[in-house]
Amino acid sequence: MTQISKDEYALQSPREEHVRKVLVVGGGSSGWMAAATLATALSRDVEVQLVESDAIGIVGVGEATIPPMQKFNRFLRLDERQFVAATNGTFKLGIEFHNWGRVGDRYLHQFGAVGRELDALVKLHHWWLLGRQADGGADYPQWQHCHVAWHACAQDRFAPSGPDKTQLKNRYTHAYHFDAHLYAAHLRRVAESRGVDRVEGIITGVEREGENGFVAAVVLEDGRRLEADLFIDCSGFRSLLLGDALDEPWTDWSKWIPSDRALAVPSKRAEGGLKPYTQGIAHAVGWQWRIPLQHRTGNGHVFASAFSSESEAEERLLATLETEALDTPRLVKFRTGRRERSWVGNVVAVGLSSGFLEPLESTSIHFVQSTLERLVELFPTRAMDPQLRDQFNARTRAEWEQVRDFIIAHYKLTEREDSEFWRYTRAMDVPDSLAETLEVWRARGHLAVDGGHLFQIGSWASMLIGQRFLPQGVHALADRADPADIAQQVRRIAAECAQAASQLPPHDQFIARNCAARETTTGEMA
Repeated sequence: MTQISKDEYALQSPREEHVRKVLVVGGGSSGWMAAATLATALSRDVEVQLVESDAIGIVGVGEATIPPMQKFNRFLRLDERQFVAATNGTFKLGIEFHNWGRVGDRYLHQFGAVGRELDALVKLHHWWLLGRQADGGADYPQWQHCHVAWHACAQDRFAPSGPDKTQLKNRYTHAYHFDAHLYAAHLRRVAESRGVDRVEGIITGVEREGENGFVAAVVLEDGRRLEADLFIDCSGFRSLLLGDALDEPWTDWSKWIPSDRALAVPSKRAEGGLKPYTQGIAHAVGWQWRIPLQHRTGNGHVFASAFSSESEAEERLLATLETEALDTPRLVKFRTGRRERSWVGNVVAVGLSSGFLEPLESTSIHFVQSTLERLVELFPTRAMDPQLRDQFNARTRAEWEQVRDFIIAHYKLTEREDSEFWRYTRAMDVPDSLAETLEVWRARGHLAVDGGHLFQIGSWASMLIGQRFLPQGVHALADRADPADIAQQVRRIAAECAQAASQLPPHDQFIARNCAARETTTGEMA
């Protein structure tokens, strides 16, 4: 390979081509995640500025996350316990789904691997399916019982797992619940400590360059102009840059995910143990989230206006709260889908400004995280390198469609026929990519996704088995074993998982000892 001298490199990559300023448009969780990420990743000679207005509220209903957020926190060099305390946070081992397959059903989408594999080649769910044949399903562990996380959730226990994942006791992982407003405030402190400049103001105009159509500046209500080389659109559903200024087309997915409204309301913290999991409770129309925080419970109801009025939805939500409401429900209207591209010209849209998928699997914050990680990996010059842009858009589209399919499957695989809403989702056609995944699983329990998918075999198996969508056959390599012998081995794994979970401390005790929120002079938690 030909060596390039430092002088020759300087001629090929002059510093004047480097991005010198990035402007984040909008605050909230996504805006301050973007500002903190860029301030951490970029050198000090790149100015990072964020413009937001206190007069414009944030959506702020996303309070649950998934395990990749641990990676994000490590990148930002956040102390986990300080972060949890600052946001009134709790820990999360999975999502418990109620009433999705049939009314009365419950299953846990648990985070982490099974307690122990029986074979290096054949995954445990295949052996579990074979073992069911010996008992006809009676007196046989449920699939979720083969995970330490399920047993921990059943007893409201939590402690972080250890690093050695070859040990059964460490075969789980965790995510977080937190107050979205406190999270944004926490990240603002981090970002500003690393040089981010916050500008208060309302954007009233966008100026574009005539030659290439790039955004040149945003104009504030008082006439100030904020210029930048790269703009990060975190303006929420308004999508001020990508949607309004650049008019990027919208791809609608509402025929597969018909919900278009959410009502959110906080309630008092429930008495007793602190649950280390999110709950997703299906109703006659849509579903309800229940998120335990240190100081309160986050509640919300996602529903479809084509099948329910807003007043009916509010009545459903308030009637099913575990504790007294602390406010009146707040309505959020949304469209399910995404902009065809998230990076156009010198604008990269992050979060709600690029698209929306309902928070059934707690992916809203993750989409922000993965978009920012992708941007850092493919960070451009001032020319906005088209090869990097195209790679970014292709990978972003693939991720969104993969998560879309996972969410659609929850609705499609219901056996409910008690309302027009569930009859619609059960009968609807699905994207070809999801139809193929379900067809391959239905044959012998194989999963037609590759290693790049956010949701892997553990997540899909939890949902598919939990919603009674069982394969018609078993793995050809497992089919030769004795079902009774396999059933006994599965029972031992479930018992080992239960034993490991029983050694964990109660979740509320772990919080109290390690990351309790600070109580203010007003008696509130902060």
